[in-house]
Amino acid sequence: MVRLLTGTVRQAVLGAALGVALPTLPVMAANDFYAIVDLRAVAADGVRSFLNGGLGELRFDDQHDGVRLGSVSIGYRHDFFDIVHFTADAVAYGDHDRSPLDLTEIYAEVRPYPWNSWRSRLKLGVFYAPISLENRLPGWRSAYSLSPSAINTWIGEEFRTIGAEYDLDWLGRQRGHDWEFGAMAAAYGWNDFSGTLLSTSGWAIHDRQTTLFGRIGEPDGGPVSGLREFHRDDDQRLGYYLGGTAKYLDALELRVLHYDNRANPNTFSYALRGFAWRTKFNSAGVRWTPTDRWTVIAQWLAGTTLTGDSGFNDAERTDYYGFEFHAAFVLVSWQRGADRLSGRYDGFEMHQTQSDNFFNTDRGHAWTFAYQRELNRSWSLVVEALQIDSSLALRGAIGEPTAARERELQLALRLRL
Repeated sequence: MVRLLTGTVRQAVLGAALGVALPTLPVMAANDFYAIVDLRAVAADGVRSFLNGGLGELRFDDQHDGVRLGSVSIGYRHDFFDIVHFTADAVAYGDHDRSPLDLTEIYAEVRPYPWNSWRSRLKLGVFYAPISLENRLPGWRSAYSLSPSAINTWIGEEFRTIGAEYDLDWLGRQRGHDWEFGAMAAAYGWNDFSGTLLSTSGWAIHDRQTTLFGRIGEPDGGPVSGLREFHRDDDQRLGYYLGGTAKYLDALELRVLHYDNRANPNTFSYALRGFAWRTKFNSAGVRWTPTDRWTVIAQWLAGTTLTGDSGFNDAERTDYYGFEFHAAFVLVSWQRGADRLSGRYDGFEMHQTQSDNFFNTDRGHAWTFAYQRELNRSWSLVVEALQIDSSLALRGAIGEPTAARERELQLALRLRL
């Protein structure tokens, strides 16, 4: 297996997370583990997916539908000494990735007992930044549909925090107040190439997370060839994010976050044959639950990404590209007993602001509708209908229509073990 970590610092990050759990592995119980098998029946008429070398924005296309494996997910969670919580999640998609089964997250979280209405938390390892208000289930899965929003699809594709995050929360409700507030800060590495996929293929909507050892794409599978990696640290610079939360009773949750990977866009990777991407963005989201049955989520994200050196002295390449992007969605969900109905509208745009030759853009919107039914404690059924209307300039450069309407209907049968 190809190593995930290429330096001693990254080894220390994972080693510290694993070191919390390894001394007490004999106490692991069967109920600390979970496994979910997700089988799909898929009908899709979209452009060839970016996962198969094309410029489609869905996971599946008309050449890769039918009966498919959604995923096989395996996870482990355990509490040590009441204040240390260990989590590991792995997934298999059956789509010829580098590793048949690979990690998506592995981290330890230290939560000391609250003191005078204050609670602190330290997370160390590999994990998702606290951006998504949809993906609340184990394995960072959406609680409302098979495919998360365009925003959270992109987070699953290109981003992972490999480092440390510290949170400080004021538990106002313990003192009789209606509000609670929190602040967080994180430092991380190995995120130098986030922005590559968005600038090329544009926004997408699917549930295919990039794994830690894995890559996205096919080496020679279509008009857009090349495998993409994201968890690399060629410039040896730490990135950071800062965020805040506010909660009102059990009815309202607000989140804001500023993200900056601080990559040096002049750093050239001969392994990936490209420059690093300096990616910065702001995000804001709100989840409102006015009753036990209704949930409303809205989220917005906007930022920039830049790569290349306009003065790079190479007769064959003068790569220098800059992009601006933004996306937003509104989701409404209704649940009664074992049944849940959800609908979501996404709007998104990416446009190029700097280039040495070709300018790429992506504009579009999408509708998603999902119905979920819990059949019993082990089995569940999900039906999802998804339509994306987009206009991606790069399609025209390879002789395809720039505008596309892509539709996908999925029926998922899930078994939880």
